Amino acid sequence: MNARSLAGKVLGPGYGIIVAGSVLENFVLRTEWFMIGSVVGLLWLAAGLTGLILAIRELKKGEGYMLVQSGPFAWSRNPVMASNLFGIMPALCLILNTNIGILGIFAAAFLFFRNVGAEELELEDQFGEAYQAYRERVSRLLPLPSCPRD
Repeated sequence: MNARSLAGKVLGPGYGIIVAGSVLENFVLRTEWFMIGSVVGLLWLAAGLTGLILAIRELKKGEGYMLVQSGPFAWSRNPVMASNLFGIMPALCLILNTNIGILGIFAAAFLFFRNVGAEELELEDQFGEAYQAYRERVSRLLPLPSCPRD
């Protein structure tokens, strides 16, 4: 499983739930719009997109033949996913004024943890001991001391 297929399996359903929740809440149920939430969401979105752009830029340096361990990859083994789950998706929930959309974040996180093992096995096969050392040193998703490395 490559990174693109993992992203499709994880992010597609999550973003779909966010959009469906927004349509349901804003056009069917006609909920009250929360302007401050939209402003905060735009700032949050800018932070999430910045993280995503930095991660993709760093990933392109490896061109698929090198294990990228610099930039955002020095803190998280999956900074693209972290940017989506903790930056872009929550921001869209705020901007699109949806509480139901939060379920999309939970669905994407569940699917990520369910499917990431296969990608990591593939990376271990491809890069061997270098990836094992990287996995021991860097958190899977969030660069927090209490977060599990595996």
